[in-house]
Amino acid sequence: MASMKYLLALAVVATLANTAFAVHCYQCTSLTNKKCEDTFEPEESMKIDCNKLTPANVLTSFLGVGNHNATGCMKQALETKTSGTHIVRTCYFGDIYNITTGCTLNALDVLSTLVSCDVCTDYLCNGATSIAPLAAGVLVLFLMARIFS
Repeated sequence: MASMKYLLALAVVATLANTAFAVHCYQCTSLTNKKCEDTFEPEESMKIDCNKLTPANVLTSFLGVGNHNATGCMKQALETKTSGTHIVRTCYFGDIYNITTGCTLNALDVLSTLVSCDVCTDYLCNGATSIAPLAAGVLVLFLMARIFS
């Protein structure tokens, strides 16, 4: 019975560790979804596990972004002559301490101008704040304490 408790504890710790290293962000553009604008209205369908994405080829080929794993989340404000200012929320693949390269627009996009680029590293931080991961972690700790007491 004691070994079962240890296996359960190991499974919980492994799950939390995997969640801790995964980067989750909102992915949307206000060009196709008005809920993605500055007055953000998050939806479940906008959430994405950034580990399942790869950086755009232009970032790796032309700009030399060496990190092929997402390092955070990004919110860009872009301006185009045809549609005005719009918001793009997605995963960030650059150096979080030097956002110049990671925030660079696709070289093939000659119609857009970057107005602003905000980068963050917390869970779903490029939208509304969320305490769900923290609450889940605290709940798991209480459950583990109960099991081992």
